[in-house]
Amino acid sequence: MVDAMRRAAEQPCGFELREDPVVCQLEEYAAEIIGKEDALFVPTCTMANQIALHLHCRQGELFLTEANAHVVTSESAAPAALTGAMPKLLAAEAGAIDLDDLRDTLAPGDAQRPRAAMVVQENTHVRSGGRVVPFAHIRAASEIARSHGVPVHIDGARIFNAAISLAIDARDLAAQCSTVAFNLNKGLGAPLGAILAGSKKVIAEAVRVRQMFGGGWRPAGIPAAAGIVALDTMIERLHDDHRHARQLASGLASMAGLHVDVHKVESNIVLARPTSMTPSALAADLAQHGVRVLPFGNHVRLVTHHEITPPGVRTTLTAFHAVLNGARHGS
Repeated sequence: MVDAMRRAAEQPCGFELREDPVVCQLEEYAAEIIGKEDALFVPTCTMANQIALHLHCRQGELFLTEANAHVVTSESAAPAALTGAMPKLLAAEAGAIDLDDLRDTLAPGDAQRPRAAMVVQENTHVRSGGRVVPFAHIRAASEIARSHGVPVHIDGARIFNAAISLAIDARDLAAQCSTVAFNLNKGLGAPLGAILAGSKKVIAEAVRVRQMFGGGWRPAGIPAAAGIVALDTMIERLHDDHRHARQLASGLASMAGLHVDVHKVESNIVLARPTSMTPSALAADLAQHGVRVLPFGNHVRLVTHHEITPPGVRTTLTAFHAVLNGARHGS
């Protein structure tokens, strides 16, 4: 990636918003990989989600999702601030929206009720610990939405992790939606950047909205070069991250003072609930051993990626053992 970025820095960049040759190459490649007509390079997946929301919703309209969706928990109420759209929270289990609740909510209403303009599905589902929404469920929810003329957006920040776990092509997931967003960083390892993909008509309008939201960056060829390498080399190796996450979960589950449900580890995220100390205290003590974890409600969250190798898994387990042993002995 560093070599690709260096080469991109030596090329002349375009001035217009879709003129940079390296960005154009990335967008064409991303659209091909995800199976959409066109794609747009943006700084973050949050921006990609918010552009999609703005394209599908008008002020005062609803988007349907669930209470633990990233667009609800972690995007600073951007739909209200940027679009004037309001979430309608549906019942769900580990990111899988309840289909009966979806049908009932999409049923025709009257002038006293806001119109449902969009459905947002997240896969993998971060707040549940990287759980993977089954393909049949994604397809069923999308068919219900389409039968009511409502478009679907997939927040697929880690869509390639979902596809690897489901043993399908990411295109199959993306085919169930009008627009899809995914990260180039996170598991794919680029330093930054995300993609919003959809039809040519939708992405043409997304260029304007990206500019309005402050994402019309340039020169963008340098980070785009890293994104090309990410798509070209990092997807298939996500299997390794999932295997390392399962190894972590198995090792942590055997430790006193910690609860881990290994059956819920479906991708590259592990949630561990400490029972003898607070998540913040555990994270602080682990940091003293060179292991960084994220306090995450009443859990700590661990995420595997290309820099977490088998020795790193062993180091992490050793650090947990030392900290938890110390807590049990009052040190």
